[in-house]
Amino acid sequence: MRRCKAEGRSQKGRRVDRVLLVCLLSVAAITGAERVEVQSSSERVDVSVIQRTDLGYYLLAANRPLEFEVQGPTWIRVYTRLWWPDGVDWDQAYRMSLCQGDVERPLAFESGLSKSSFGPDRRRVGKWRSFYVQVPSGVNNYRLKLDDAPCDTVGIRFTFRAPKPWQPVAVPGSELVLADGADTVRMTRLELGAPLNVTVSGPCRLRVSARLNFEPSMVGAQNFVLTVDKGGQQVATDNFRVSRSGAVYVNEPGLVPSSRKGLRFNLGEGVHRLSILLSGTLARSAGVLVERIVNEKYE
Repeated sequence: MRRCKAEGRSQKGRRVDRVLLVCLLSVAAITGAERVEVQSSSERVDVSVIQRTDLGYYLLAANRPLEFEVQGPTWIRVYTRLWWPDGVDWDQAYRMSLCQGDVERPLAFESGLSKSSFGPDRRRVGKWRSFYVQVPSGVNNYRLKLDDAPCDTVGIRFTFRAPKPWQPVAVPGSELVLADGADTVRMTRLELGAPLNVTVSGPCRLRVSARLNFEPSMVGAQNFVLTVDKGGQQVATDNFRVSRSGAVYVNEPGLVPSSRKGLRFNLGEGVHRLSILLSGTLARSAGVLVERIVNEKYE
């Protein structure tokens, strides 16, 4: 009886050993037993490949608005593709409107022909253009309508995605530390008639924000002009009218920052050396913040 038990344990042990051996061989195969080893000194490089993926688009027609409902709070990103008109290869413009109740948001886009994407039956389509919607709490109903387009159809796709955050660009100069509620922002002091120079790498979208600095003697609303130059050529400019805000400068309590105004524009490839200029105001300075977002690839 004892011998039979001993033999039973031995057979069981052998079965366990065989299972372990199979497991070890499997692990060896996974971890590199089956592999190709290149013996020559040939250089190894990475090659990026495009994997085709079908994405669902809803069709928005000139006579058929697209109605949709979103549960908030959330962000959605709406991608649009123009159904390309026949016989043209140059850029095309189209306009839409996003309606929620009595509020109507106009949307304008310009797009080129996509060389890598196509619709059903290899229908030619434009490169995508998109916009974001910040959806408030609760159930929200929207209506998207096509106002004007060279072709009467635009493809629409929805994703739940928030905008990328703006990245600050270092601007040499005297720092102003702005406290606005719980937020703290580091700005650069821009003196009247003394441009700030900044270098930015493109392609990107640039945002130049400014707060006029009110001094104790200044009363009422004030005007100012903000201009961005590149090599003596004007890139962007605008005239603003502002009032005192509730924000403060932590390191300059004698100055009161105005409400925030600014410029937005695109920069192409390469390194851009820009000058930011303050003019057209009684104020002697402003706080400036420069931020960028890297351009996305349109397909």
